This record gives sequence, structure tokens and C-alpha cells, in this order.
Amino acid sequence: MKNRAEILAEKLRPNTVLEKLWQHISVNFIIKLPVSRSHNMILIVYDRFSKMLYFIVMTEKVMVKELTRLFKNNVWKLHELSESVISDKRPHFAVGLIKELNEMLEI
Repeated sequence: MKNRAEILAEKLRPNTVLEKLWQHISVNFIIKLPVSRSHNMILIVYDRFSKMLYFIVMTEKVMVKELTRLFKNNVWKLHELSESVISDKRPHFAVGLIKELNEMLEI
């Protein structure tokens, strides 16, 4: 038997079972698109349970407050707050989005 140089992986754990719609979402961007009606970026909001997506068109120059307003008007008003938000962007992006949303909603 050969010696192993790498560390063995931990015990496998089953994935958590999602039970409610819009409780665990993913938020990402498609950037550097050709300009169309002054928009060149898309915000994608994805529900991990239902696999439903929202595509929100915007510009790259959008500030945090405007991004939060778009999220509130297009997603939150239909589905309310989520338990978790995941993003492939910088780690603090999802936290900043939810923090700004909470301030906007006066929570």
C-alpha cells in the first residue's frame, strides 16, 4: 500500500434539505454586456429550492442604495426576506446587500 501525502477528507455529510421557496437564494451578476437602452449589466437572483430566476437589468455605475432598491422592488416585495444569501462576488457583497436592505426596511 502506498503512503498518502494528502490529508484524508472529513466524513461526508448530507446536504441540507430545502423546505421553503425563496429562503435560500443566490445573487450574482453578468457584466460587460453590450449597451442596450443604457443598460449593460444583469443582476441574477436565483432560488435554490424552486430553481426560479429573476433577471434585473442595470448599469455598472449603480451604487449600493440603487442596487438594494432594485432588489427590494423586484424580489423582496414578492418573497420577503431570505434565510441565506450566497454570492460569487466579494464575500462581503451579500452581507452588504442584506444590511442595506434591512436599513431600507427599518429593521
